[in-house]
Amino acid sequence: MRDFARFARRPLNATALLLLALMLLVALLAPVLAPQPDPANPSAFKLVGVMSDEVPRPPSETSPLGTAPGQLDIYHTLVWGMRTAFIFGLTVAGLAALIGISVGAVSGYMGGWLNGLLMRGTDALMSLPVFAGVWLIEVLVLGPGMETAPVAFDFPLTPFQRAAFAFDLSPVLVGLILFMWMPYARLTNASVQLLKNAEFVTAARSVGAGGLRILARHLVPNAIGPALVLLARDVGGVVVLGAAFTFVGMPGGAEWGTLLVVGRSWILGTPGNPFAYWWAYVPATVALVLFSTTWNLLGDGLNSFLNPKTARD
Repeated sequence: MRDFARFARRPLNATALLLLALMLLVALLAPVLAPQPDPANPSAFKLVGVMSDEVPRPPSETSPLGTAPGQLDIYHTLVWGMRTAFIFGLTVAGLAALIGISVGAVSGYMGGWLNGLLMRGTDALMSLPVFAGVWLIEVLVLGPGMETAPVAFDFPLTPFQRAAFAFDLSPVLVGLILFMWMPYARLTNASVQLLKNAEFVTAARSVGAGGLRILARHLVPNAIGPALVLLARDVGGVVVLGAAFTFVGMPGGAEWGTLLVVGRSWILGTPGNPFAYWWAYVPATVALVLFSTTWNLLGDGLNSFLNPKTARD
């Protein structure tokens, strides 16, 4: 508790925690803040007009932040999109961190040829752009038509496709997890190699502790500081990436990205008034920037807090 108070004493850290708490509250209270028209079939999109009407309508009593083309209620999508952002960001960053920390810790502790093999493979995967990796997962592994129901296929599904449909996984989510764990492995590997010959590890070995116990009880807890900082920053970053993939046409399920897609034709407004249809793109943009900035502030705060040189400042 004392460490938390010391962390929250810094203005930027307190700001990040306050914003994070407010956004988490919005996500948890989504059913109250934006009730579903049909609770039996919940959706992040709510139609408040005629779908064929492609002109964004300004804020009104029925749609506090206006409507997007197709008369989608922007307020409703922003609120429910917050819940999706937390789930998507924490799932991708958390699983990527878990994979990377496990690979980095084991390879760093074992050393030798295993460490060389795993780290060379990690370096090779790091050279592949994330966008290319996600595209590879969508086209070569999961296959085409991931947004289509399984019954629409007239050919056998691969095991990857069956798993994706069974767990409602998108190619973007799977691809980001599989191609974002490498920095965590690199950071953890370097820390474990520095610590594995420390006195407290030697003492653990001398009393008969096995390799798995040493890793779990002594090395990993002391080596994951840099990975935790990266994890905090990645939660916001992957949500922005998910919206970007949705923007370019990949099925990622990012509701805020969908708002930007349907509203992009109205960004320039009208001649002489570029903000004539500001509600078609500003709310979703602000939500993405705020979500990403909050997690980056939290990551910066953790970095300073865990750094012995600045922890006492």
